[in-house]
Amino acid sequence: MSDQSAFPDEADKASGILRKLLVIDDDTVHRMVICRIARQAGFEVDEAASYETARQMLGLVVYGCVTLDLSLGERGGIDVLRYMAEIGYPSPVIVVSGSDDEVRSEAYTAARKLNLNVCRPFSKPVKLADLRELMREIRKRDVVGLTLRGS
Repeated sequence: MSDQSAFPDEADKASGILRKLLVIDDDTVHRMVICRIARQAGFEVDEAASYETARQMLGLVVYGCVTLDLSLGERGGIDVLRYMAEIGYPSPVIVVSGSDDEVRSEAYTAARKLNLNVCRPFSKPVKLADLRELMREIRKRDVVGLTLRGS
């Protein structure tokens, strides 16, 4: 496991690591839609369809942003959030889930308690324009060296 407890250094920023976004969703169609929106917002995109793949990728790269579905099969999005907290993941997390409002709200609260940089959650089907705008805002802040905390 790599140590991701610190923010990326200037060399990482210059190399474009923060221009990447990780979409974590086990549903192929939803993953493709979110990837398209992320690209429109200016991100290069990687995909993870399971907890295991997400954990591996998060251990290797500090993405500029992560989108996360809460339902990933046996190990869910909450497990991903716990892992991100364990490694001190600094980047904004956007929960995009078909779970009901209460579950999304509980996940948001849990992520905040874990000191994660979590943005307001989105329900599925996601309002594409709203998600794209949030991603663009995150991308703009990344360009000037700011992070978006809990929008």
